Amino acid sequence: MARDDFTKPTKNQAYQRAAGRCSNPDCRATTSAPVGEVDFSNVGVGAHIHAASPGGPRYLAAMTAEDRRGFGNIIWLCQTCSTIIDRDPDSYPAETLKAWKTSAEARALMEQGKRLPDEKDIYRMAAMAMGTRTPGFYPEAIGNVHKALVDQLEAVDPRFTVSTAYSGGNTTITVGAKETVSFSIKIGQESADVWRKGLQASIDEGREATLPLDGVVFEGSKIFDVLHKDANLASITIIPAARPAVLKILAPQSNPPIFEIITGKITTGRKQIRFSGAGCGGLLDVEINFTPIGEDGIQSASTLTTNLKVWQGKDAANPPYLDTLINLFETIFDACAPISFTMEVDGNQVSAGNFHTPKHIEEMEEMLGFAHYVRRARNVLRYLRQSAQIDIFAIIPASDYRALARVSDIIEGKLSYQRSQVTAPPEMTVGCTGEEEKNLMETVRRGSFSVLKQTEPASLVTIYGKKYEVPPTTSYYSPVRLHILSKKKKKEIVDFRLRIEMADNFTSQTFFDVQQ
Repeated sequence: MARDDFTKPTKNQAYQRAAGRCSNPDCRATTSAPVGEVDFSNVGVGAHIHAASPGGPRYLAAMTAEDRRGFGNIIWLCQTCSTIIDRDPDSYPAETLKAWKTSAEARALMEQGKRLPDEKDIYRMAAMAMGTRTPGFYPEAIGNVHKALVDQLEAVDPRFTVSTAYSGGNTTITVGAKETVSFSIKIGQESADVWRKGLQASIDEGREATLPLDGVVFEGSKIFDVLHKDANLASITIIPAARPAVLKILAPQSNPPIFEIITGKITTGRKQIRFSGAGCGGLLDVEINFTPIGEDGIQSASTLTTNLKVWQGKDAANPPYLDTLINLFETIFDACAPISFTMEVDGNQVSAGNFHTPKHIEEMEEMLGFAHYVRRARNVLRYLRQSAQIDIFAIIPASDYRALARVSDIIEGKLSYQRSQVTAPPEMTVGCTGEEEKNLMETVRRGSFSVLKQTEPASLVTIYGKKYEVPPTTSYYSPVRLHILSKKKKKEIVDFRLRIEMADNFTSQTFFDVQQ
């Protein structure tokens, strides 16, 4: 049997009355678009509400052929929606499709001659929905979202305060009790050990505890049901109440006596009071645990740890807190220069004590060694007027370190010695040409004390893996007497191996020939 298909004018009528959009209210896709400079493509279909032939979806035998081909039986859809309604006619009966058609034509009439909303309009409408007025700056809507969430959660249980934060793709919801609230937690066997240890650390030692929520059920407040079930949180962190505190690290023999002020917080547990804070711009983490002993005694245990990552990528000519850190560590390692501390809460001293030898002294010694490298690199870069970035992962060969230390010592005027500082007569090799050889032999023959001058050409020094040129150097040794140990001729140059005999008032000094 032949199909009762629509004529082209009927299809065009349906297309135009729907404004060229799919009539499915959940789709409303535009069905026509340009192709190239003059052509166009059409992904729309004039679909039959009642099928064009027997056996088709929603076929109605009582309809005449004229009615099947008529405008009353056509609905304009995109190809996707047309396929969907024909594959599942029970879910999309004729009454639904006729309602779609009527709604699509009504919306086309309403939208005629009006600008469709763009992305900015969508943002503005979202912001208006989240607040009481149109914001002049879109980020205000972010605050409106958080406020709406807080208001909803606090309405669930007014005994709690709620704050929210979103960072790095993660949402954090902080819940605090306005009053004493009793509730119970039922924990599955798979998480029991983790929860037991975490709760013990939180209650006894005042430590934070992040615990999994798998198999955990809260009873006593609906707010936990909402957070656990509706928000689908992965973990909960128990944060003991904390008070701001200030720790002053003292070294009475130093100048100034206060090395560093550490800002942090005090948390109180059933068996322990704990201070934790950071200083030196985050390079230094400090933790002090106070444990009661007997009725009146208190034992303190302090921990100092460092975080070199704070230096990574920083300006190597201006490392933050470098001198403070070196002074602190050198004092810690000096048994004759004890370090103490005082702790203040609200401006009142609440505790005082001494820092004992650190447990991880090897790690601190490595940190101090690297800090000395950073200081010497800073000295050389400033002298050369060069810039670089600190690389804490750089491999530093011992030879590079020694070369850098020598250049830094020259800059600081430290490459200077007196007779009492030299334990054995130094030896050196000097290369001489014809006239220089005569002068050297004459000096040795006289056997008198005189000034020895030694020059070295410009050289390279490596800092964080990059090479820099440093100027030539001149060294003066005075007064000295020379003794020839060996003589070896190499073409036009004669190498003399010399031993230097130093007078009692001997001094030496090395300078760069070009001052920066």
